[in-house]
Amino acid sequence: MSTVDSPGVPAPLFFLSYSRPHRAAGGPFDYVPQFFEDLSVHVSELVGPEPGVDPGFMDSTMAGGQRWNPELLRAAGTCQVFVPLLSSALLGSDWCGREWHAFSRRRVVPRSPGFSAHETAIVPVNWSPTHEVDLPKVIRDIQRFSPTPMPADVVGKYEREGVYGLLTLRLENEYRAVVWRLAQRIVAIHRACRIEPLVPAGVGELRNLFAGGRG
Repeated sequence: MSTVDSPGVPAPLFFLSYSRPHRAAGGPFDYVPQFFEDLSVHVSELVGPEPGVDPGFMDSTMAGGQRWNPELLRAAGTCQVFVPLLSSALLGSDWCGREWHAFSRRRVVPRSPGFSAHETAIVPVNWSPTHEVDLPKVIRDIQRFSPTPMPADVVGKYEREGVYGLLTLRLENEYRAVVWRLAQRIVAIHRACRIEPLVPAGVGELRNLFAGGRG
């Protein structure tokens, strides 16, 4: 049974959802901690010190079966912005589909008239190229992050290559620009709405929203 979170413990402003490889290191995962750190620094700079708020949360447990610990469940149930890193691996990840469910079932409360309760605080980021036809409906129905306003060539490189591609190709200027715009988007959502806390009591009450939703 889900519980409303009790005050006193800092809640992450954003939750980074990504697919962790079975091996300890190598490939795209090597860049995730760097991306998380860079994004956290920018978010902290933009939002300033807020009581009860941490910049972000990234799960760092090694094995998928160990991911569902109380810290992760609480972060998924109290964060204000959900940032999934879209990749082929994430689409096949049961736990990432459950993380999405944990966030998406929470109620959005606008702080200002400009943000509708029908809008979402889910900001999908292109991590590596994916085929649109392979995306589950729950992802296709949400507008993916675009680093605008920005020169068209920067936007194009991000959309073609993803963040992982920018880092792999050593496109440092483009990478930094994308992370900065993403931080601005996260803070803008945080200021426009509040996502009511709803902490899952356990993984059993969550379902994989990616399963059976393609095509």
